[in-house]
Amino acid sequence: MQYLQTVRVVDAEMHALINAEVESLRARYADTGLVGLATMLEREQYDESVRDYFYLLARSDGRPIAGNLQRWPDSVGSNGWYNIATGIVSAQGAHVRLIEARTVRLQGGFKLLVGHLSDGRIELRNRFFVAVGWSVLATGLMGLGLGFWRSRRALRFVETVSDSGDRFLAGNLSERVPVSPRGDEYDRLAETINACFAEVERMVESLRSVTDGMAHDLKTPLTRIRARLELAQLQHADAKALSRVVDETGADLQLLLQLINDMLRLARAEATEAASFIAVDMQSVVDEMLDLYRPVAEDKPITLIADIVPAVVMGARPLLAQLVANLLDNAIKYTPVGGHVRLQLRGTPTEVRLLVADDGPGIPESDRDRVLTRFVQLDASRQTPGAGLGLSLVDTIVRVHRGRLTLDDNNPGLRIEVRLPAA
Repeated sequence: MQYLQTVRVVDAEMHALINAEVESLRARYADTGLVGLATMLEREQYDESVRDYFYLLARSDGRPIAGNLQRWPDSVGSNGWYNIATGIVSAQGAHVRLIEARTVRLQGGFKLLVGHLSDGRIELRNRFFVAVGWSVLATGLMGLGLGFWRSRRALRFVETVSDSGDRFLAGNLSERVPVSPRGDEYDRLAETINACFAEVERMVESLRSVTDGMAHDLKTPLTRIRARLELAQLQHADAKALSRVVDETGADLQLLLQLINDMLRLARAEATEAASFIAVDMQSVVDEMLDLYRPVAEDKPITLIADIVPAVVMGARPLLAQLVANLLDNAIKYTPVGGHVRLQLRGTPTEVRLLVADDGPGIPESDRDRVLTRFVQLDASRQTPGAGLGLSLVDTIVRVHRGRLTLDDNNPGLRIEVRLPAA
């Protein structure tokens, strides 16, 4: 296409030049007659400034009168445009050239041919195709070079990922795929793989902590139940003693059931998929939980302060309700009598912020990450009610909703802030 457009422009310029020359010679013939025109043509064939023009003034039968063409071409008529190869006469002698010419008939039956070299167009075509050939060759070589480089890089990346995966499967859960500063698609893939490795490491560590915590929390009440039953059997307990044993055993079984229910809620939270999320009115969720826990706060008694505004998030309503309930339950549990629990809900076009602050003992900064782990209680004697799953469940729910959980000092007490993406 570029070649055709270039040739079209060159042809248009050539035609314009030839037409201008024909009109000039016609005017010359009208002013000076045949002799004046012939004299002019004989003179111009030796003029270097017009050496690319070719002329022939001939009689009606084609016999030459003047000009630098040896004879009138056989295939050329009296009027029109022609591309011809013909012999010409110049200062360098006679030779054959390719010309594009226009012929016109003059008064008196004479014929005039004015032509211009068309070799340049052929040369242009040849150079164009040579240039295209070299461009294709250079592009092909560059493509092969880049393709080889990219394929080698891809193979190195696959080898690196494979080696990292082997080490990861061998038990080195801290293994990660190297990420370069280039930030290209390989680095993005490496970041995704590293995120998968990190999630697997987190789940394995979580499983280990669950195993240890479950073993401890199940062993203690089960040991008490067994010891209590054995003691009652050895002492031949009467009806009153057996009633007490049944009551105490029932309380321990209730703790075991609560532990199992908490684990089931945690498992359901982790299995929740974002595809099942709907728009949830967080104001109504918080209002419901406040109605549920306000009597508990009044019985202690502590002051429950609420500051909420309308806000909507994409999520699972049961999980969000569980999140608010756990935060309120923890805050009320650890706030001393006469203290305050403050709940605040704020929304922006991009995120929803839930804040719960209390006047309790708080959590040391060094332990704030650890309390989010399952079955972790800061009370080493584990005399505080609960299995250490409350904040772990909150952290799981926030993570499932792609939010952020922050624990800070409330001076005194604990300040927990949850940020969730707005709907």
